[in-house]
Amino acid sequence: MNSSNSSFKSIALSMASCSLLGSGLTELTFAQACLAQDGSSGSSSGCIDWSKLELTPQQSNQVQQLEQQWYKESGEILPQIREEQLKLQKLLAEHNPDSMQIVGLQQSIARRKEQLNLAAMQNYLSKKKLLNDKQQLQFEQMIQQNMTKRRMQLYPGSQTEPMPDKIQMLMQRVKNIFPMDKGNP
Repeated sequence: MNSSNSSFKSIALSMASCSLLGSGLTELTFAQACLAQDGSSGSSSGCIDWSKLELTPQQSNQVQQLEQQWYKESGEILPQIREEQLKLQKLLAEHNPDSMQIVGLQQSIARRKEQLNLAAMQNYLSKKKLLNDKQQLQFEQMIQQNMTKRRMQLYPGSQTEPMPDKIQMLMQRVKNIFPMDKGNP
């Protein structure tokens, strides 16, 4: 084995290990599920309590359809990610792993994660588009509250409310006090 091949393997193994350790699949999955989740239950056990948004029957039906679409898409992609991550872990544990196979798996995992992220974002935007302005504001607040709660679970002892949230709340208060009339500049 020549030294350049050995260096390449070392770098590939390091990158793959770091990626596995810092992949944040749990965080990614939560964020995506939070963005695209719980259209039908109306309970507060999910990320969004849709009953608080006072959806019309038509909105509720459309949200349920988007929910089913999300579960179908994520149900196809997540198992593939998990399977490839397990293969990668096994490969990394081998005495003399194939560096090209490692890189290929790593790239495939990254593509699938991106595919899942895109599907979640499209689903989120589709749901948000169904809502009126008041519902959109409530929806965004629910998402932010749940993401903050999740961060606190993952990183206990960290700041309870990031500064940008406070600034956003202040800006929203100002907007509520001085609403802009769209007809006048």
